[in-house]
Amino acid sequence: MANILSILTSDDPRLRRCAEPVVAVDRDIRLLIEDLAATLAEFRQRVGFGRAIAAPQVGANLRIIAAHLGATPFALINPSIVWKSDETMDVWDDCLSVPGRLVRVRRHRSISMRYVDKHGQPRLWERLPPDLSELFQHEIDHLDGVLMLDRAAGEDAIRPLSERSQLPTVATPTHRVTLDGIRAASLEVDPVFLHSPQFLCEPLSEALGCELTIKVETLNPIRSFKGRGADHFFRCARTRGDARPMACASAGNWGQAMAYVARKRSEPMDVFAATSVNTLKARRMRQLGATLHLQGRDFDEAKALARTYCAEHGKWMVEDGLEPEISEGAGSIAVELLATTPAPDVVLVPLGNGALLNGIARWVKAAAPATRVIGVVARGAPAMARSWKAGRAIDEDAATIADGVAVRVPIPEAVADMLPLVDDVLQVDDAVIVDAMRLVHRHAGVVTEPAGALGIAALLADTATYAGKRVATLLCGGNLADEDVRRYLS
Repeated sequence: MANILSILTSDDPRLRRCAEPVVAVDRDIRLLIEDLAATLAEFRQRVGFGRAIAAPQVGANLRIIAAHLGATPFALINPSIVWKSDETMDVWDDCLSVPGRLVRVRRHRSISMRYVDKHGQPRLWERLPPDLSELFQHEIDHLDGVLMLDRAAGEDAIRPLSERSQLPTVATPTHRVTLDGIRAASLEVDPVFLHSPQFLCEPLSEALGCELTIKVETLNPIRSFKGRGADHFFRCARTRGDARPMACASAGNWGQAMAYVARKRSEPMDVFAATSVNTLKARRMRQLGATLHLQGRDFDEAKALARTYCAEHGKWMVEDGLEPEISEGAGSIAVELLATTPAPDVVLVPLGNGALLNGIARWVKAAAPATRVIGVVARGAPAMARSWKAGRAIDEDAATIADGVAVRVPIPEAVADMLPLVDDVLQVDDAVIVDAMRLVHRHAGVVTEPAGALGIAALLADTATYAGKRVATLLCGGNLADEDVRRYLS
């Protein structure tokens, strides 16, 4: 069991030592990291602030920082700053070792760091946002025997902590998708959708030239990840007393998810889908009890018709990607992904309306922030990629075999959710998607629909970029009609 350690204060000479590098990440180091995390958690619960603590602050003269950004604690061993922005900022800083005071200091607005994690894996965390840049410059100062008091900038630079609300600080970004919601979803979602298989797939790793972990989200009653978000959303809505009847629009998988959870609760569900919807998905939505309305030339047109129907019939139009609880349900995938293995260098996530990517990115960037989170779209449906790059929703025509991500009209809120969390968005051709589906079928024995294999397609399209890296992706859908099985997998 972890120990709560005493935190040294600014008059203790041990805080002025330059910490020694960690030579090996052994059992004693891991135990110290657990103690640091427990000490930080106790301090935060008692005092109300504190996101990181350096080993010298508890008298351990080692270059270790323990941090907790709201998901799970993580450690930075032997951290070093490898890049600093030219732009600086003045901020009012607090410190566990300088109780009761705020100090105005000048920091670089962004930094990049190298460090080793608790598994002994080297990590590169690039271009931190301002709030985290400030935090870790502070903690690395502790490793060098420097206190924030030494950085006091200008006159009247030391003030009582009680004045915090009156002084400008670096704002910590807020998100619609909450870490508490993701944590709750990981515990409360219908178990039939949780704890999907994940493993290092050696044949795919060899074929793609990287160390590839796959998470298989097709082995459940609807053959996709969508049940996580639908179940969590339904539970949250009904728990807070919202009894409105619901309807949705879908390319097929979201409609199945909503039909499944509605049937479980003995509630009706109207689903709107395009006339061109996958025949297997249409049949399954009906089998799950949905009233299926086949209207519109594509998903977004069906969605517009669903909105009109809901307005006329007093129903709640539930949009996948709009309601934050849907993303929180999807985020439970990341909780499982990071729970038992070292964090990957890169997570590749199929990107449709954004619920999956935003949920996963929200958790990963709090639990393993050096991991790059990259969305993948079909090149024939570039709306979300272009929206992310522009920082605003941009409509684009969609023509792709990947019906599950064929978004023509992005949801502005989902695009906004992506901006502070997602490192890049890639586009892949339909031909490469088909090759990826065949590769997964041959080397992992899993049937995926086109949208479900986008992460593999991104690897296949650019093996050089990911060569030797630790990569994770999910096979997020496996609803292929018989004719599609013959077309793509024969």
